[in-house]
Amino acid sequence: MCVNLDSHPGKPLRWFSLAGISSAMLVIMLFVLPRLSAVASTEVLNPSAHRTTVVVFSDRPMLQGQWVALFSALQADLAKSGQEMQTLDRTAEFVRGDAVEPGLVVDSAVVVFLHGNCELEPLVRRAAFGVPLGWVYSHQGRIEPFAHVDCTHIGQVLGVQALGGNKDRRASMMADAMARVILHEWIHIATQCPAHAEEGIEKAQFDAADLLDGNNHPVLSVRNR
Repeated sequence: MCVNLDSHPGKPLRWFSLAGISSAMLVIMLFVLPRLSAVASTEVLNPSAHRTTVVVFSDRPMLQGQWVALFSALQADLAKSGQEMQTLDRTAEFVRGDAVEPGLVVDSAVVVFLHGNCELEPLVRRAAFGVPLGWVYSHQGRIEPFAHVDCTHIGQVLGVQALGGNKDRRASMMADAMARVILHEWIHIATQCPAHAEEGIEKAQFDAADLLDGNNHPVLSVRNR
């Protein structure tokens, strides 16, 4: 059953009407959509081979290795069994926004915007509590196919776990965490439902353990100060 998001206290998602989007974000969308041609359209061009294309844009330049790690994490999570992923297209294609060619045509699309610093920096203590890690927008009762992820906030939640880790391990941790948030928002879009679950990827709030989901990244027991 789908219930209103407002019934979930302490939610990490921001849920605004489209009218509440800043003018800067509207400029970004107006610039992006013509370049993507039919990417943001939900029109099904070939019903027998309906496939989702997830186009990911980043505020800041990301290294090739970061993109590879993120898309690998997304595909690995999609491949997991369980009801959580049943609403998502497991054959989805993931595309870098800065690599999209004009005139790209797809069956349907989800556009993801990564905000802030997507490089995980070690922190001596957790620096963020109850902050929004991701959000989507609702317009006239419809959840728009645009997902937003706050990399800076994710890094502030995971910073303690990065202590002692080399650059590759930190990149892997950050990719896993970003993937979890992206999939959480994508589920809202795919189901057109703002509801949250008590556990799993559809939880209303994520801590470090939720972001890493046991992906070979032990969560350190460090006292917050």
